[in-house]
Amino acid sequence: MTARHGVFAFAHVGDLHLAGADDRHVADLRAILAEVAGLHGRGLLDFAYLPGDLAEDGRAEQYALLRAALDAHPDLPVRLIAGDHDRQHGTMTDFDALFAAIAGSRRGGGHAARRHDLPRPRDPAPVTQAYYAETIAGVRCLFLDMISAGYGEKGFGLDFRLGPCQLAWLGEELARAEREGLPCAVFAHTYPDDLCVPDEREALAGLIRHHGVRLMEMGHTHYNELAPDGRTLYAAARSVGQNEDGSVGYAVAAIDGPVTSWRFKPLDRALPFVMITSPADRRLATAPLDDPDGTITVRALVLSERPQDAWRCHLRVDGGPAHPMVPDGPRTVHARIPWREGAHRLAVTVTDGTGPADTEVIEPVGRSFVPPPPHARPGSDAFRLPAWPEKGLRGDQLGPNRNGRDW
Repeated sequence: MTARHGVFAFAHVGDLHLAGADDRHVADLRAILAEVAGLHGRGLLDFAYLPGDLAEDGRAEQYALLRAALDAHPDLPVRLIAGDHDRQHGTMTDFDALFAAIAGSRRGGGHAARRHDLPRPRDPAPVTQAYYAETIAGVRCLFLDMISAGYGEKGFGLDFRLGPCQLAWLGEELARAEREGLPCAVFAHTYPDDLCVPDEREALAGLIRHHGVRLMEMGHTHYNELAPDGRTLYAAARSVGQNEDGSVGYAVAAIDGPVTSWRFKPLDRALPFVMITSPADRRLATAPLDDPDGTITVRALVLSERPQDAWRCHLRVDGGPAHPMVPDGPRTVHARIPWREGAHRLAVTVTDGTGPADTEVIEPVGRSFVPPPPHARPGSDAFRLPAWPEKGLRGDQLGPNRNGRDW
């Protein structure tokens, strides 16, 4: 299912680690938010996702830097969760204040944290976990809290937990989305394999696989990583605040029918930006192209500062003649072209006519999503799978980049 306005698409702004006003990455954050807010204002992106580790030490003055940056763009929808650094000193008080202000506002979707009593060995007081769900552009989005139930202060080490209440809620939400025919995307701070409790690792991985979650979007690693397991795409994006791997920027993820796509947008590369949303690249595909009449439909998401009539988009197969692409919505273009056996490279280029241009190249195979088999029921061996994958593939491990430059 896709939204009436086109594919579901959002910007993932990686771990911020805000420490002080004089940090150079505060300026990077402001520039990223300005670009993403402009794209949202033109109807091209649904929201900005902040995957936790917002503040280096989880302190109020560090969150104030983020609040100021966000307040410059009051109409930009923001979805955020906590990371381990957000409780660096053993408390979530300052993060909770930020979350309540953002999540409870129109910009944050008007969501409050789930509240329940979750006793812990060292502190039996009730724990408030900030997890929530909403349907955005035809996709059921589930935002998890791996942080509140653990003990993540300095000297203790990482302690990612979900707790039984959150796991039960997640199972109910995934089952309901499945009944309603909604594709699901799960947003978390890190991989299931990083959970402290082995049973939670297996339960989370099993729920994701059993219910055919399309995308699990994460932070924590500080690198661009893609780890498709044949059904779900696990994706982590480069850090903004502690960047070690190329240009700072943001990732764009999209769900277009049966295809899930992902590409990184460096801040130091000007718009426009193009991402092929159908068909799937071979690295993400799990089913063959559907071309019974020898033709395929190619669709691409175009992010530009200029209106649709100010830029042009075309595609080429194996360097052949250019096929013009035409809008099929405010954020996408498409074309139906002949597809011959043996062809293996599909390139889509967008230009605004004044010089800037962007190209993405993929090796198209087909769909990136296959529904789970009906026999994979909760409680079965197929449901309680090992926590998969342990880690993702970094950009330098993926072979030729799908855009020729940078995942």
